[in-house]
Amino acid sequence: MLRLHLVLLCTAVVVLAMSAGAGAAGTTRYVSPTGTDAGTCIGSPCRTITYAVGQAISGDTISVASGTYAESVGVTKTLALVGHDAVIDAAGQTSPPNGVVISGAGAAGTTLTGFTVKNAGLEGIFVLETSGVTISANTVVNNDAYGPFNPLCVDQPDDCGEAIHLQSVTGSTVSKNLVQNNVGGILLTDENGPTSENVIRDNRVLDNTLDCGITLASHWFQLGAPVAPNVAGVYENLVLHNTSNGNGAAGIGVFAGPPGAAAWGNSVIGNTAMHNGLPGVAIHSHTPFQNIEDNVVVNNIVAANGADDDVPGDEGPTGISILSAVDPIEQVTVAANRISDEEFGIFAFNAPNISGLASNKFSSVTTPITLH
Repeated sequence: MLRLHLVLLCTAVVVLAMSAGAGAAGTTRYVSPTGTDAGTCIGSPCRTITYAVGQAISGDTISVASGTYAESVGVTKTLALVGHDAVIDAAGQTSPPNGVVISGAGAAGTTLTGFTVKNAGLEGIFVLETSGVTISANTVVNNDAYGPFNPLCVDQPDDCGEAIHLQSVTGSTVSKNLVQNNVGGILLTDENGPTSENVIRDNRVLDNTLDCGITLASHWFQLGAPVAPNVAGVYENLVLHNTSNGNGAAGIGVFAGPPGAAAWGNSVIGNTAMHNGLPGVAIHSHTPFQNIEDNVVVNNIVAANGADDDVPGDEGPTGISILSAVDPIEQVTVAANRISDEEFGIFAFNAPNISGLASNKFSSVTTPITLH
């Protein structure tokens, strides 16, 4: 009898565990232009993504049918948003003026895939103070329409957030997106905490004609010393196998802005940067008390870019530029890049210890390496 009771008890535990596992897998909720914003969006589709997100619980999937959705979508729980030729059109949206905002610790692990996001005044896709988010296989066009230098861009008036913005985000992936014809492309910043260990890969960032293609910029301000990694900084991010062409500023930029900013240990590997308004790849430090050490620029294809007007003496088209306006950059790696059709291949100012210079290849470059 004891053995029978144990068998029954074990069977009950297994059934409960299986039920719990099934619940944890989440529910799929549906959205369609022909739907109605009523009920749970399970048996019949809802009309708006926002309504479906409100009905969902963490772990659910929101499946969005082909069509155009005139709304701004906010996500504060862990969801999988899957578009099937779905368009989020944020034209005229003001609260907030974004296409999609994924924010807070509760949204960690969210995925957004298969959407076209367009016509937002600020960011098309804004990811804020969270982690483990995946932004993949989306088309992000005609966003950041307020910028640059619009009074509605309160925090950073020079860029208005750009098309995809990760602000104080860790361990996330932005991959296989088309980011085109926005004011700026993909932006990583640290206003509210660290932005680190993110992967930006296999994106096409094209013709964002008033700002950079891919920007890693520390905006943290403090006097006396660079910000500590547990407080803020843009560091240990990977920019891999992207195409960043035809943008208005740098193709790919790693920048430390105000005193105390830290943009260090980032890797820019295997990208293509051509026909940008500023150099194909730029690393800049502008003020005291900054950390912009140990960045890596390796195995990129760089061609036919613009001059860097921030760097003294750089007055012609430049492949890769490195600048420290105050304290020398003690360590940076620039290796195995293929640079062509530039006046200056690699132009460095106040960066005395650049590793890998001899391994770069130059074609149709007037002055391959310039060190000041």
